[in-house]
Amino acid sequence: MFNKSILGTTLTGEAADRLFSNITDYDAPDQSFLATLRALLRKRLPPDKTVHLSCKKIYLSVNEITNMTVSQCMGRFLPVEVTHQPSSGYNISGYNIFIVHTTTPDAGEKMLEIMRTNAGVGKRNMTSYTLREDLRVFYARTINALFYTDTNERNTVIFTDKLELKHFHILQMMIPKYLPLLFTDSLTDWEVALLKSTGNKSAVDYETMIGEFAKDIDIRAEIIRTKLEGFETAFERLRVSEIRNEINRHQNDYNSYLSLLRELSQKIQNCQYTLAGLECAINNHAGDSELMEYFMCNKNLNLIQVTGTTMEFVSHGYADVYDVDAFEKYVENHNGYLYNNISSAVTKTQMEKLYRAIFGDCRYKLRLCAAYTADMRTGLIAYKYYNFPPESINYLPNPHIQKFGCIGDYASRFHEYMQKKDYVGAIDQAVVSGRNLNFYDSTVMSNFAQELSCTIKKCIEKSDGTLITPLEAINELEGGETECPDPLF
Repeated sequence: MFNKSILGTTLTGEAADRLFSNITDYDAPDQSFLATLRALLRKRLPPDKTVHLSCKKIYLSVNEITNMTVSQCMGRFLPVEVTHQPSSGYNISGYNIFIVHTTTPDAGEKMLEIMRTNAGVGKRNMTSYTLREDLRVFYARTINALFYTDTNERNTVIFTDKLELKHFHILQMMIPKYLPLLFTDSLTDWEVALLKSTGNKSAVDYETMIGEFAKDIDIRAEIIRTKLEGFETAFERLRVSEIRNEINRHQNDYNSYLSLLRELSQKIQNCQYTLAGLECAINNHAGDSELMEYFMCNKNLNLIQVTGTTMEFVSHGYADVYDVDAFEKYVENHNGYLYNNISSAVTKTQMEKLYRAIFGDCRYKLRLCAAYTADMRTGLIAYKYYNFPPESINYLPNPHIQKFGCIGDYASRFHEYMQKKDYVGAIDQAVVSGRNLNFYDSTVMSNFAQELSCTIKKCIEKSDGTLITPLEAINELEGGETECPDPLF
């Protein structure tokens, strides 16, 4: 435990720093610990690994520590490398020895009390570090300190209430215990003697051994040997690395292409199976299809044009798909949208009679028409502002479709039927949508009211099949003749 500072040793000079660039220290009281580490680890430390000694001073009084929370204390006591536990993904590189010490009287005792209570395996802090009772007991007569080593045995943290120079020197005695992974082989007699010398009152033996060690290794020669080793083959080694990387890239490409070929082969096979099934279905198909028979039997469908998988057609039908409760709710409201835009030639009372004759007691039937494009691949689309053929002259275009091109849920239902290859069911969704009136839709029904009250189309069908205009129907409901009046527009 020599009291004098050890400075300017050959093992800590500029040349030695270059030779032992992987063994370093920070903020140590003198250069003895660094020199000891370099002497002990010269042959034990792999060239690609590092050892670092770090000393941290705690500038807090005992009162300040007492008034801090445990979390705040840990933030001040622990080295930043230790604060980040392995579970957080932060890794401390190489091997490390941390010495944490206070600078004011009594503060160290308080720090050690807090650390013992709150740090180590099973505690809230430093959960990957084990408290080393063997080291604490060994130093108990000379130093009041706690020792923690992580589960990987690569890092040791020493907490002490003071760090006098003699304490700093004697802490070197247990370097093999701080870095157990680097001392799996037995210590040599020389290493044992060097470690014991750190506990002497005189530094003569220590300095003599360090000096002899420095002479024996010829630092200058070692630097030259270390730095130039393999220089002549640097280009070849570089090319070896490049070629290996190139081989890996080619192998990855090969594996990727092989996987792609397998995937493509499977896709080809699946397509061939599908093709065979489709060709079989085509070859076995004879006579009129179900879809053909549906169009031929359904007189209310007018097929306009077929191109590839797309067909254009017009649907005729009665306005018989609607919500009766909604009709009853809105037909009584003469200030509602069923009456706002009606023709000036009729009264609201007359329109209510017509509405009730069609949608209430069903005395009359209202004929509606709508135009669609059905694509077996992409779905069902309703035509807006369609120019209907002569066959539709006595049908009122469904305003929901003709003016707004909206068919609501019928488009998704069409798609569902198409997925099941039920073409008749799919087309039938269009037929149903053309017969639908939504009395809840104010915009559509306001337009419907205007069209119905103004049209001169004979779109009203009586029970005997006679066709009359809406105004003729109103006149009949009023007890008059069913003569066609002059056009209202």
